[in-house]
Amino acid sequence: MSRRRLSPERYRAICVVALALLAVIVVSGGLVRLTGSGLGCDDWPNCNDTKIIDVSSAHAAVEQINRLFTGLVALGVALAVAGSVRLEPRRRDLTWLSWGLVAGVVGQVVLGGITVLVDLHPVAVQGHFLLSMVLIANAMVLVYRAGLPNARRVPRVSLPIRRHVWAVAVMTSIAIAI
Repeated sequence: MSRRRLSPERYRAICVVALALLAVIVVSGGLVRLTGSGLGCDDWPNCNDTKIIDVSSAHAAVEQINRLFTGLVALGVALAVAGSVRLEPRRRDLTWLSWGLVAGVVGQVVLGGITVLVDLHPVAVQGHFLLSMVLIANAMVLVYRAGLPNARRVPRVSLPIRRHVWAVAVMTSIAIAI
């Protein structure tokens, strides 16, 4: 039985879905923060001492929806990895970028748990947010590269412009972190 191969167009569509799911969970995380629902579930991975899932209060419901949506994000990321393996022709850069999404989502689960366990300490919350931004950037690069032909990449802009863009990206990252 031969494995089914995936076209570049279909793989890019999978990557767009993964990016969209990551963006939605960032927004839902923002809603958790804005509604003060971050400790609607005061334990991790369970919602509280007695229940895995508890939607008895509005804050718990908001937090639970955000946590449960992580399952959809994980599915989207898993499909991006599986698709990179079945892509025809196979591209190593896309496989590495898709595995970067897996590492980021696993990191988010762990950091999210730590954030709850330290009662939303600002450093943990900021780390959770910054990792989200790295995940979004990774997914955007994956979507972009998935749309490129398999041919060798040729820079479209000059070296000074590329350096300027990197400098702006670094300075923007510093500003966001601060």
